[in-house]
Formats: sequence, structure tokens, C-alpha cells
Amino acid sequence: MTNAMGFFNDIKVLPRGRYLQLVVKITLLDDAIIRSNEPEEVLTFTYKKLGTRFIIPWRKVKGKLRRMVMEKQRELNIPQDSKCYLKDNLCMKCPACLLFGGTGETSKTKSSYNLLSRVLGETFISQTEVKDISAYTANAVDEETLTTGQALMTIVKVPTETEFIGVVTLRDPTKELTAILVDNLNRLTRLGASTREWGKVKTEIIGYVLSDREMLSSYDIVQEMPADLNNIKDLQLPPVEDSFRKVADAIIKILPEGEGGQGKKKQKVTAEAEKE
Repeated sequence: MTNAMGFFNDIKVLPRGRYLQLVVKITLLDDAIIRSNEPEEVLTFTYKKLGTRFIIPWRKVKGKLRRMVMEKQRELNIPQDSKCYLKDNLCMKCPACLLFGGTGETSKTKSSYNLLSRVLGETFISQTEVKDISAYTANAVDEETLTTGQALMTIVKVPTETEFIGVVTLRDPTKELTAILVDNLNRLTRLGASTREWGKVKTEIIGYVLSDREMLSSYDIVQEMPADLNNIKDLQLPPVEDSFRKVADAIIKILPEGEGGQGKKKQKVTAEAEKE
């Protein structure tokens, strides 16, 4: 069941084939450390059409977004026990777990079900080709001699003012789920490693498309921005605090009975049960 704008009014377990795609621009206000493992590395990728570009893997954005959603719901006492945290103690019953998914087997809650992520992403790609990669060398200073010794490390960074374009997709959107996702995208102000010192960013939602399929991709948008994007402000989304509480209540209705929910009772099939 959908409203006049095409958003679902409720949350179901099975996918219903509707996708809200948000076009997101991330601008570095400071140098950022976007790397995989090695400190002397910066993530780039060479495309046939685009040349060599800086990239931000989706997992780095997703991880940051999930942590911020969890911060917000703790502020609102959702879940009430506030014991849901990454990565080994997902409660599997809160808005963050509903949005970003979880695997019951690895959770200390020992939930017998899994939640697929409703937030789909892809690699963010820089709008310009790679020209400069800046390096920062950290030295230790001896307090007695006031001299520097051997360099501790060299950090390679993506330069300030680099702009990235990406698409964040919400599967089977309701207005409340959209409000939570949009609020936390707007709260994304730091990204990458060592965010205590680096990685200040500005995050903007350029527009959205709601369709029965995924219409947009970062790869295409970097080449040409679509002219028919809708303005996110036109959605008139509900307050994020109310949205968290409404989604938290909705989860109870879809979780299995016996797992803290009110959904279908789990069918326990054992040898004894079969005999009966």
C-alpha cells in the first residue's frame, strides 16, 4: 500500500520492488585519508572513459552512516536497553539493524533470522581526474634536544576540495525510513581514517528519483548530472525523532514471535515434533 507520492505506508519482510535513489555529493573541506590497508596508499581506480579517479568505497560510507543512526537511536533510547553496537552485538530489532541489516548467527543475541540491508550503495567517484596526491610526514620531536629523529610514517591523502558523487538507494522506502536516512546523510561531516584530525566533509543531497528499478549510477552521473531529479525538500518528511519511534514500533510487527516480535511464530521442526 503506497501514498500519493509512491512511498509505502508500512514495512514488510519481502521486497516489493520500489527504489528511492538519492544523488549525494561529498566535498572534502580538509584533506582526507581514504585508503584500504597500507598507510602509504590512497584509493584510486582507472576507468576507460573517466580516466584515473579518487574513489570512496561504499562500505566506508555505509559504516559511518550506520554508526550515526545508532548514535541517534541511543539518544532516543531505542532500543531501550541501548545494547546494540557494532560489530558483535547487533540487537536485530532496531531501526539501524532494519536499515543496514545484520546476521543473526554472528550476533550475541543469537537471533535465528537475518536482516537484509535496505540501504544499497555503490562506489563514490571523484568528479575530476587524479592530479595531486598530497603526502604528510609525521616526525617525533625529542623534548631535550628539540630535534626530530627518524620519520615515523608518511600518510598519503586525498586533497581538500575534491568532490565525490555517489548514489544511495533505499529499497521499499517509507517516509519514516527516508527521514532517518536523509537526516543521517546530512549529519555526515567526517569521513575516512584518523577523523580526529582529517576528513572534514560537506554532504549534500542533490536530488532523488523514486522508481520500480534502479535508474541512476555514480558512473553515469559523474559524466552527466540528470536534469529530472526531484528536490528532496518537496518530500516534506516527518520529524526524525518521530520516525525513529514509528519504525521501532513497526519492527515488532515483522519480527518472528518468540524473538521479541509479533510476527509469525517460528516453526520448530524436530524429530519429536515430527512424531507428534
